[in-house]
Amino acid sequence: MNLDHTENFVKFWKSEFPNVLCPPLPKSPSDLSLGARLVLENWDEGRLHQNLFGNSGRGHNLPADVQIRLNTNSLEPQDAPSLRAANLEHLAQKCEQLGQQQQDQRLVDSVTAGRKQYLAEKREFDAWGKASFGERLAAAPPTPQSVAAAKKAWGISEG
Repeated sequence: MNLDHTENFVKFWKSEFPNVLCPPLPKSPSDLSLGARLVLENWDEGRLHQNLFGNSGRGHNLPADVQIRLNTNSLEPQDAPSLRAANLEHLAQKCEQLGQQQQDQRLVDSVTAGRKQYLAEKREFDAWGKASFGERLAAAPPTPQSVAAAKKAWGISEG
């Protein structure tokens, strides 16, 4: 089933280029000027671009793994360039958004883990600072090596 997107194209053209005569419905991206192509790719999240040039969302000439993910609705961020090359602009933008969301989540997770580590170390440091000498000594008794080094430095012999 081939849908007619003429009305949406006219709506796009009148909203983005109100003082420019509307061209015929383009059959390929090369039928538009570079400026018009760039605006069309981003207008309505790329849906009209995809509908006009993306073979109605089926995708042609996609790598087989991308085609499988497209068919199973499990696209990944790295699929964006292949989708864009197949004129599936809306889906490419969705993949890029997913990638940005994943990157943002990794950053949040990293910051959260760093904050937890910082707070744990701060609690230990504060507890160490508030501890008496006896508590510190009990918490970190001298090692046999440090005892031997101290005896040697002070001239104490094993008796």
